[in-house]
Amino acid sequence: MNKLQLGLRKASPTILTCLGAIGVVGTAVLSVQATPKAMVLIKAKKDEVKTDKLTPQELIEATWKCYIPPVLVGASTIACIIGIGVLDKRNQAALSSAYAMVNESYKQYRQAAKKVYGADADDKICAEMAKDAMVADGGWGYQIYNMDMDTESERILCYDMFSKRYFNTTMAAVINAQYHINRNLQLRGYCTLNEYYEFLGINGIELGNEMGWNLQEIYEGGEMWLDFDNRKTVLEDNLECVIISGYEPQQFGAELLEEIVGED
Repeated sequence: MNKLQLGLRKASPTILTCLGAIGVVGTAVLSVQATPKAMVLIKAKKDEVKTDKLTPQELIEATWKCYIPPVLVGASTIACIIGIGVLDKRNQAALSSAYAMVNESYKQYRQAAKKVYGADADDKICAEMAKDAMVADGGWGYQIYNMDMDTESERILCYDMFSKRYFNTTMAAVINAQYHINRNLQLRGYCTLNEYYEFLGINGIELGNEMGWNLQEIYEGGEMWLDFDNRKTVLEDNLECVIISGYEPQQFGAELLEEIVGED
C-alpha cells in the first residue's frame, strides 16, 4: 500500500494532466450531444406557452437538465487544472527546501572539516577536485594557458567550483565580474548565475537563469555582500590555477522567476 501511495503521488501530475485533456474533449462532445435535445425541449416549451420567443429564465428552465453532464465534466476539468498548479507549487517548494538543506549541510561539513583538519586540507581538497575535473576533460585545460605563450601574460587559468569548468581570463576580469554582481544585487535586489558568468565572459549553464542570489534572503542570513574565494593553487606540471568558490547560488522562487521573465 505504501508503494502504491508513493507511486500515485509521483504520478499525480501526469494523471491530472491526462484527465484534464480528456475533460476538455469530453466537455465539448457532451455539449454538442446535448444541443439537439435542448432544441427539442425549447420547441416544446414554445408550443406550451404559445410564443415564438422564450425569456432567458424559460430557456434555462427548459434545457438545464440537458447540460448537467457537460457542466459536471467541465467542473472536473477545472478542478484537475487547479490541482496541477497546486502540485507544481508543492513540488517546487519541496525541491527548494531539499536544496537549502543540502546547501546548509555542505556549509556545516566544510566548516567542521576546516576545524578538524585545518584550512590547508580544505585547500588540497579543492585543488584535487580541480585536478580531477581537468583529467576528466581530457587535459584540455593544459592547452588553454601555456607558460611558453607569453603574448597574453596577464591571462590566468581559472576553475569555477560550482559549474566545474575551466576558463581563461585575467584576474582583473574576475574581480570586476564579482564586483558588478554585488553592485547589481544591491541596486536591483537580485542577480542570476548566468549574469555572473556573462560578466566573466563564459557561457551560461542550463539552469543559470533560474538560480542566483536574492538580496532579501542574503539579509535574512545576516550578510550584505557576496564573498567570493579566489584561491591560487598549483596543479600538476606546476600549472597555476585560480579556484573560484565561496559563493552559493540559490534557486529562485516562483514569484521572483515571474518577475525576471517579465523583465526579459
